[in-house]
Amino acid sequence: MRKILALILCCAMLFAVLAACGDSDSTTPPATGNNPPATGNQPGGSTPSASDPSEVNWNEHTTFQVWMYSTSHESYSGYSNNPCVNMMNQKFNITLDFIQPVSGTEADALSVMFGTGQYTDLIELTQYTGSISDLYRDGVIIDMADYLQYMPNLKALMDNDPNYRKQFFNDDGKMLTLTVLNEVPEMAWGGLVYRHDILETMTGGNVSFPSGNDIPTTLDDWEYMLPLFKMYFEAAGFADYAPLIIPSWGFYPIGELSTGFGMPIGYYFNTETNVVGHGALTDGYYEYIKKMNEWFEAGYIYKDFATRVGEPFFLPNTSLTYGGAAGIWYGLQSQLGDLMSMPEYGLFFDVRAIPTPLNTALGITGESIMDFIAPYYENYATYVVTSACKDVPKLLSVLDYMYSHEGGMLWRYGMTKEQIPANDTIYTSHGLHEGAFWTDANGNLVVNPLLDLGGGDLDLSDFNLIRLPGLSANTDEKSLAAPSVMEADSQWARYNDVSKLLRLPNKISYPEADESLLTSRSVSINDYFESMSQQFIMGTIPFDQQAFNDFKAQLISFGLEDNIRIQQEALDRYLAR
Repeated sequence: MRKILALILCCAMLFAVLAACGDSDSTTPPATGNNPPATGNQPGGSTPSASDPSEVNWNEHTTFQVWMYSTSHESYSGYSNNPCVNMMNQKFNITLDFIQPVSGTEADALSVMFGTGQYTDLIELTQYTGSISDLYRDGVIIDMADYLQYMPNLKALMDNDPNYRKQFFNDDGKMLTLTVLNEVPEMAWGGLVYRHDILETMTGGNVSFPSGNDIPTTLDDWEYMLPLFKMYFEAAGFADYAPLIIPSWGFYPIGELSTGFGMPIGYYFNTETNVVGHGALTDGYYEYIKKMNEWFEAGYIYKDFATRVGEPFFLPNTSLTYGGAAGIWYGLQSQLGDLMSMPEYGLFFDVRAIPTPLNTALGITGESIMDFIAPYYENYATYVVTSACKDVPKLLSVLDYMYSHEGGMLWRYGMTKEQIPANDTIYTSHGLHEGAFWTDANGNLVVNPLLDLGGGDLDLSDFNLIRLPGLSANTDEKSLAAPSVMEADSQWARYNDVSKLLRLPNKISYPEADESLLTSRSVSINDYFESMSQQFIMGTIPFDQQAFNDFKAQLISFGLEDNIRIQQEALDRYLAR
């Protein structure tokens, strides 16, 4: 589970704006990496201009400092000690020196660095909430488009797939950030789950969903389950229980439940019309809130949901979920089946994945369900090269290796036996003498069985380069997944192929004035939206059609409609890149 959470912490702090899944056909990556030449002409420490395509000097050792958010590892301390970092250092005659603040202090550390001007060469800004464009205008970061000749692997990916190119270039044609590219969409790491064992107990083994399906797929199916969960918990004498756990603001930030009522979360666009909207202004909001208030009054929603502020939506109220007192919640792969069972306490679970329920009475179909899996070409990882870097060509040449297929395998799975450096101690001390992966006689990918992805206990994220920008060579990922994970993915991504609603692209950009307006308005809009939604669900403020009209009018007065206009213009520019 640590691997999953590490990925989430890199990206999921921005899950409230997660994009959805698009076409899964991706470009074939370059077949080879870019090995350093034996000699070079450009002295280390100087930065040639774009008109001076000098050779990179691989003979001179160079140290690059990389600022990165805090990481936690069982096999070593600090990312500088990552065994794949050691391999990169040996391969390119460099030292990658990672600077990592104590967890929780990263925002302050970034502010100090930007304030003093003492920048590292490369900075991770995955969780940065400020303006990347402002950093460029202030001279903090550089435009990497001027050095693209030093990144042939990345350039080949962008030339072959315009979707990839859109992730790097902004509307002004500047390349201010590097990111991670997937070959195919990632598998779902989490989604809605329910306790099937409770339903078996309450029905004497005769679970019968109104939809006629083996799993709950409609709102009617949920209204069949929720009373059974409540009766079970009450009969068992639970003082604190939750047939359904929802986040404190009343919505799953990826929209799993609300889109079943026709309400997307946040800004979205229709892929047929490319028209932007906002979920709070849709009729689906009214239908969702009415039903959530009904369920809250019936005791189906956890009574104190609004007090769980700051709790991760993907690990809600663990005292209830792991204590056997929850029926439906947002779960993880690591909770499926009987993995949460604790026989020593007499707790036996059968946790199953379920899709967003469709409110068929409203005519909701899979086309109205917002995609929950990011398109293969989108990732929230963000890295910038600063103006302090004295050898930009060399740094970008090193990073370009990570966009080759060979580098993508290193990024995703770690080192092969042949790649392990002679001075390695981490791989060998953990029994990974044969490498992290290999191919069998039939050409199939095999992950070392000592690693968690191969069925072992070692956290793969300790042995790959998942925290750097690059290509995620994930084409074979599904062939490695356990059957329970494959089944869960099929449910969590049930409507992705037919959905016509997407979140706005995560690499969308805005003119300075528009960005300022969006930022200044977002606080009042979001605070009002969350506060009123909570109170509507709990019934502290009565909710009817007039209340809904007043709610929309207030959001519009805060500038929501003008924000939609700005987002529409930004989407149009993005699609035209």
